[in-house]
Amino acid sequence: ATTALGAVAGAAVGGATGGLIGALTHAGHTEEEAHVYAEGVRRGGALVSMRVADDAVPTVEGIMSRHHGVDAAERGRAYREAGWSGRFDERAPAYSREQIERERGMYGR
Repeated sequence: ATTALGAVAGAAVGGATGGLIGALTHAGHTEEEAHVYAEGVRRGGALVSMRVADDAVPTVEGIMSRHHGVDAAERGRAYREAGWSGRFDERAPAYSREQIERERGMYGR
């Protein structure tokens, strides 16, 4: 099973993020998930994606939950409700420190 949870921590988007969509879809994530994950990184998050045995998924999800893992489906809904198109725009600039702090404040981080 493949699981990816964004641990909300500082990360620089850099030029490599455009390739993140392809890497995630190649790893088995849906295109919709990949766009949410990439947008989360652009907004200052970090992404942890791993391939684990099915019986290890609950353990991994528990660990991520204890360390502020993000439910990507819920976060994607929140992004869309706030006006995000649902498609990652690799030309959009990374969030500034102030924007990241504001973003994290919206989610209690």
